[in-house]
Amino acid sequence: MINIKTKKAFSMVTAIFVIVIMASVSALIMNISGKTVKATTQQYQKEQAQLLARSYTELAILNVINYDRTAVPRSCLQTISDHFGASGNDGYDIRMNISYIGKNSNLTGCGTQIGTLNGTGGFHDTISMVIDTYITYKDFDDPSNRDITFHRRTLQKL
Repeated sequence: MINIKTKKAFSMVTAIFVIVIMASVSALIMNISGKTVKATTQQYQKEQAQLLARSYTELAILNVINYDRTAVPRSCLQTISDHFGASGNDGYDIRMNISYIGKNSNLTGCGTQIGTLNGTGGFHDTISMVIDTYITYKDFDDPSNRDITFHRRTLQKL
């Protein structure tokens, strides 16, 4: 015959064992869901930075095309800065540096020149620009609040 006291003790040990296993599984699930949320946030911020870099590069191209390079004194558009999103530490800081490549006589007064072309005809008579777009943002989940910078370089013929 089985003693009733040993039955109760076995049930208590089994219940404690099941509670410990369920708590461990719950902790594992919470850890995985937290990491998933963090990865999703980082992916969102990176994709947003990529889209902003593409959009602002196209905006820079439009601004350079419409910029009056024949005015006296001659000058060319060299930098564009902006902020997208909420003010303060949130949002995205955009900085674009524009450099020019082309015939030296066409680039007089354009400041930053990557190189000059001295040939005749064809490509040598064109002006091209190199647009370096930097998108800087803060990682939402980074406790040390570091900046993350996304860089895109574009070569565009005018």
